[in-house]
Amino acid sequence: MQNFISPNFGPEKLESPTYEDLIDVFEDRMRNWFLLPAARLLAMPCCQIAAVGLLIPYFEGIAIYLSGKDSRNRSLEFFANGFFRVFTIQDEGKESSKIVADAIYDQARCGFAHDGMFRNRMYFSDVSLKPLFVTFPKKNGTLDFSQVESIVINPFRFYESIRTHFEGYVKSLREGSDTAMRHA
Repeated sequence: MQNFISPNFGPEKLESPTYEDLIDVFEDRMRNWFLLPAARLLAMPCCQIAAVGLLIPYFEGIAIYLSGKDSRNRSLEFFANGFFRVFTIQDEGKESSKIVADAIYDQARCGFAHDGMFRNRMYFSDVSLKPLFVTFPKKNGTLDFSQVESIVINPFRFYESIRTHFEGYVKSLREGSDTAMRHA
């Protein structure tokens, strides 16, 4: 059995790697070991939720690549940073955006990683045109942005948002004009 460091490259690709070699391997791994399996899962109705489970780690991982730092003991912080690179939350302010990221981290990332299943505030629907829809409870007739009531993910649009972000990131890496990104 031959050893591969990614689906299309053997270990020789990284023996004396150039910057482009590193991007080639990263892109090959992400496209073929991450995005392709998620797309195939999306094609099977009973597997769409598993596709979301596969995609959830993207946020912490992409934040690691963008910062060039390890997320050890800072998983929630990195998850939120990566999440906000892919999604913009439009609501009453920065604090409620953090509450949304924290809820998705708890309900999706931790639920799937630690419980083997998403937690009780996570729902899935392919009806919405948005990749993500978050609801908040009402208190005295006003939305309470201090807690999340539910999170609804459209698996197809969620995948497309992540894929689009990934492609933009790889394009930026290949252009190499952002020296901080290149260094990280």
